[in-house]
Amino acid sequence: MLNLVIYFPLLAAAAIWLGCRERGTLARSLTLAVICLETLILFGLAMGGNTLSLDAEWIADYGIHYHLQLDGLGLALSVLSGGLAVVAMLVGWERIDRWQAFGPLLLATLSGMVGLFAAYDLILFYVFWELMLIPMYFMLAMWGDPDSRRSATQFMLVTVTASLLMLVAIILLFIAHGVQTGIYTFDYGILKQTPLIGNTLLSKLILAGLLLGFGVKVPVFPLHFWAPLAYRKGDPSVIIMLSGAMANAGVYGLLRFTMPLMPEVTAAFAPWGMAIGAIGTLYGAAQAIRQEDLRGVIAWSSISHMNIAILALFAWQAQALHGMALQLLAHGLSVAGLFAIAALLLDRKRDGVYANVGGLYAQMPKLGMCFLFFVVATVGMPGLANFAGEALILAGAISRSILWGSVGAVTILLSVIYGVKVYGKVMLGPVNPRVPTELWDLNSREKAALTVLIIAILVIGLMPQLMIETVHLPTAELLAVNIDSLFGGVHAID
Repeated sequence: MLNLVIYFPLLAAAAIWLGCRERGTLARSLTLAVICLETLILFGLAMGGNTLSLDAEWIADYGIHYHLQLDGLGLALSVLSGGLAVVAMLVGWERIDRWQAFGPLLLATLSGMVGLFAAYDLILFYVFWELMLIPMYFMLAMWGDPDSRRSATQFMLVTVTASLLMLVAIILLFIAHGVQTGIYTFDYGILKQTPLIGNTLLSKLILAGLLLGFGVKVPVFPLHFWAPLAYRKGDPSVIIMLSGAMANAGVYGLLRFTMPLMPEVTAAFAPWGMAIGAIGTLYGAAQAIRQEDLRGVIAWSSISHMNIAILALFAWQAQALHGMALQLLAHGLSVAGLFAIAALLLDRKRDGVYANVGGLYAQMPKLGMCFLFFVVATVGMPGLANFAGEALILAGAISRSILWGSVGAVTILLSVIYGVKVYGKVMLGPVNPRVPTELWDLNSREKAALTVLIIAILVIGLMPQLMIETVHLPTAELLAVNIDSLFGGVHAID
């Protein structure tokens, strides 16, 4: 079953690419069918509550295993990735061209994401990581604004450099673990049983490589420099996947491969990690207020919300990690909703620049109501998914550091400011004379895409315990790495 959910999209991508060279409409329909089926299978597995695993020797002489294990956290993120792929297709249904290329690239990206969430061997993880990144480059370069190729090239250069640093760190970890234990392996299950001991120079280099490799993808402040341009210039359907699903892979990698494998050196870095996360979320929110276009606001808002997940990660406390898992899901859904709105405005020849919009609610009230829902979800309205995640994160972070937890809390106020501003500029006020009168409201396809996101945000927000129970076991295993000594033993890790 694991091999099926990982390779089914990839095999379908190859079949569609080979069989639909001149039939874009057929490629589009087949791609949607494959993604829907993949997502339903993943959702069924997630509802079953079982951890799926498969372990076999791959390259035994070098300690490389074909080891897969898909637990509650990995399944939740995989379901999110599949669901966002469906939404990305629906909001780009008419705007995206060359579906015979776009469809296979989207399927390959989804295959890579599911694979890396299941990979339990570091080399296997790296293979799926690259499988996720390479198709994304082509989607960024081939679809989007006229100068999207420049942002795609920057994305590729930055992520390839970061990936190479991550690979070097993985190899150094392999060597260091072998020297310490006599067992040379890339298998995560073995590595976490005998983590590296000591805050040595080698451990610091390994941690630095992993932080850079994964941090770029999040994107963590100050490694976020590539993201605003890419989020603005790429097609919104592509950015839904990049910001809503793929960014989670960076946080997931940090969660799995830092503290559990190198507890002492990571614990020593944890206060700095909390500071980076708090400053990053504050900086992103402040930048969002300054923007003069919808996609710019969404881009910086996304950066801000992903950095609060970093604050939670380095707090390494039960409430914070549960909140982080909720935040990854909530952010993925809400940012996808906002970029979906941007996509629908683009279909109506509105680029979201404040000077070119205004008073759109009067002409598109249904779209305006959906936009309002995603805005209030993003700013953390009680009863919606983002509130549950952020409340747990801040509670856990403040128990570790009142300073950085409080800095993170300030961003909630800033998010209200940029949320009210962007909605007012785009939807309220007098009708902008530059806005054509022939604008149309949501059609059935667009309603379906937005409804999926709205229902998911409501379910998680009203019943967060369901998601906490889903991720509790993998979170509890991670929290077996106790770093109370770093904080003087005052605050317990439950």
